[in-house]
Amino acid sequence: MKHGSRLLLIAWLAACAAHAREPVTASVSATRAAAGEIFYITLHANGSDVKEPDLGPVAAAGVQLGSPSVQSSTSMQYINGKSSVIQSRAWRYPASVAQEGTITIPRISITVDGREYFTQPMTIEISRVADTPVPVPGKGGKLSVEEMAFVRAVTDKSSVYQGEPLTLRLQIYQLNTGYISITGPRSLPMPDTEGFYPGPEWQDTHMENYKDQEYEVTEFGRVLYPAMPGELKIGAWNWQGMVRWHDTRRRVQSAARMFTAPEIAITVMSLPEQPEGFSGAVGKFRFTAQLAQTALTQGTPVRLTFTVSGEGNPNTISAPRLPDLAWAHVSGPETETRQEEHSPEVAKTFSYLLTPLEAGTHTIPSVPFVFFAPIIKNYKTEQSPEYQVTVDAADGGNTLVAVGGSADAQRSRIQVFEEKILPVITEGDALFSESGANSARLSILALLSPALPLLVFIVLFAWLAWRGRLSRDQGYARRFYAKNKCLKALKEARASAEPSENLDVLLKVFIADMLNVNEAGLTSSDVEDLLKERRIAEDSIAMTVRVLRACERARYAGRNAGPEETEALCTATENVVEQLHAALQETQS
Repeated sequence: MKHGSRLLLIAWLAACAAHAREPVTASVSATRAAAGEIFYITLHANGSDVKEPDLGPVAAAGVQLGSPSVQSSTSMQYINGKSSVIQSRAWRYPASVAQEGTITIPRISITVDGREYFTQPMTIEISRVADTPVPVPGKGGKLSVEEMAFVRAVTDKSSVYQGEPLTLRLQIYQLNTGYISITGPRSLPMPDTEGFYPGPEWQDTHMENYKDQEYEVTEFGRVLYPAMPGELKIGAWNWQGMVRWHDTRRRVQSAARMFTAPEIAITVMSLPEQPEGFSGAVGKFRFTAQLAQTALTQGTPVRLTFTVSGEGNPNTISAPRLPDLAWAHVSGPETETRQEEHSPEVAKTFSYLLTPLEAGTHTIPSVPFVFFAPIIKNYKTEQSPEYQVTVDAADGGNTLVAVGGSADAQRSRIQVFEEKILPVITEGDALFSESGANSARLSILALLSPALPLLVFIVLFAWLAWRGRLSRDQGYARRFYAKNKCLKALKEARASAEPSENLDVLLKVFIADMLNVNEAGLTSSDVEDLLKERRIAEDSIAMTVRVLRACERARYAGRNAGPEETEALCTATENVVEQLHAALQETQS
């Protein structure tokens, strides 16, 4: 009898030892779960060289897996005087099944020390209703965890034109009983939207009746603008959360589950051939204009404002092109963009200062705004009204003074001087009298001795005047610091985690500083027009616009640029800054 007991003990120890030596094992945290409820699959592997498990068969069986938590440890093993490193790894995967029934988790392959091993199959029962039911007020029925709380992702369109606004709504439904709540990650992950420019975002909460049940819906709204034609996809929305509720005895119950909404396919159509004057805007817009007054005074500026409002990407709305006004000087525009809350509606204003130079009756012609209207599948032109204005001559106290050249050639340099200003002398020679031929000749030392203090005074005066100009003349100060400020910011951007994030902004700020304009809302088309006004070489303008648009694409592409692409963009931006700085210095000197 004792001999038989020893044999049984030896056999049991041998089985335990054999199990301990098994390189791979698998287990599940529960053998029963509700549809959509999260359970965990845990894998273990031991060996000198452990590879990642092959989970393809698990996904094919209808089991949805989340990102695993991984633990690993290393130990030394000595066998027959030889040492080896043993690696122990464990993977814990959150898993869920949408359909009820008996699910078999198939064998999982893990390669250890160059040899393929398989885990044992595992089964789990998926029920439609949670183990602890929830009473439904007025119905007396029961709901599953999936019916207590779920998510949806919907768009207002599935087929759009390139640049046309598309609204994505991510919705979290929670049964409105007062006894159900949802907890999720602190930072809720959003679906992948590569291929779309991001637009305005908002969040709100409302009540909705869905399948005869009252739900509280938390909605995340996001406007997207497709950047390219073709078949694009908005990625699946997946995140892990916890549903909590009270059972019939008012006890708190909970179930972890994987919330998921499938990906959405979007067909993006190309725009038809663009007409002359196309602004670049795509959507539904209104175009209005406002002139502060029509009775004007010579030399007194008046503000002319154009407003584009509606649904569309404000970054593609370029400034209206004003015709040349022979009787006035026009400066600007100053640009401002306003976004409506909880809405895709935007409004972009362009404000010009118009200074009348000639008295009389004049006309401000109608200005067109051309955009693509998806609703009619064609381009549409809106016109501003034509304004008739009367310009009164300036009072005797104010005089329009042009320094050198004709008035037409100097319209962009007109200044209004106050009364009693002395005339501007343009003949410098009149300030000096000629010295006689028989004037006494002094030695160099005699000349320099009394002049040294004067020379020091002149240098100091010039330096103080320069410093004063920096503090008083904003345009001069912006131009003076523009290059160094931009190159310093570019250097910092190169060292950041995502260098291409703000390259287009840096370049626009540099150009705005050099030209002393407002950088807010400045588009690549605006930059092209401004540089043409300064008579910059065509090849320099083309290179600037090309680099600026490449930087804009890198910023809104919805993906991280590679190191080579990023370095090329940074180098191109630096070259544009150097070339534009030299060209603009020449035109302003």
